[in-house]
Amino acid sequence: MLAQGKIAHGFTRQSFRLCRLLLLGVCALLISSGLQAGDKSGSIVVTDAEVELGDSAWLLNAWVDIKLSRGARKALENAVPLVFGFQVQALEKRPWLWDRVIAEQHQTREVQYHPLSRTYIVKNLNTGEQRDFRHLEEAMQSIGVLLDIHVLDYAAVRDNREYYVRLRGSLEVESLPIPVRLQAYVYSRWDMKNAWYQWRLER
Repeated sequence: MLAQGKIAHGFTRQSFRLCRLLLLGVCALLISSGLQAGDKSGSIVVTDAEVELGDSAWLLNAWVDIKLSRGARKALENAVPLVFGFQVQALEKRPWLWDRVIAEQHQTREVQYHPLSRTYIVKNLNTGEQRDFRHLEEAMQSIGVLLDIHVLDYAAVRDNREYYVRLRGSLEVESLPIPVRLQAYVYSRWDMKNAWYQWRLER
């Protein structure tokens, strides 16, 4: 009877340890899920765009709303520069084949936070123009304004074809420092959702 009692007592302690481990595992999963839920994705959305007539080409004006993901914001707060690229394409519609890209422009903007001056520096990497902002929201609004961007020369179009313009913005992960770049590729908290915004070119 004593031996059976010891076995029963040992089984009870083992069961208790097993239950405790299972409980800890469940708690860890819940905490992990909570952290992932807090890893808010960012977004880059074209809110408005228009093409106007220039001297020899169509010119693009566009407004893009940029919401930083948690990872991107954290990196910026730690003085890591973020580069945003804006891809502008003119496409010729073809009846039997896929649409053909006949002109393309790439615009890049960089934002960096300076902790000492508590300012955000926005630089147009195409022109070298630079501006300072006190607030992050103002800096991101500035990045999302694209004015007088060359789209397509008049001489490049044919009368019997249809043409479209499309625009997309993205966070240029390759411009990040290597350790940060690896995090951006792996962790969902770096996600910046984007999509093409496309419309017909009116002539």
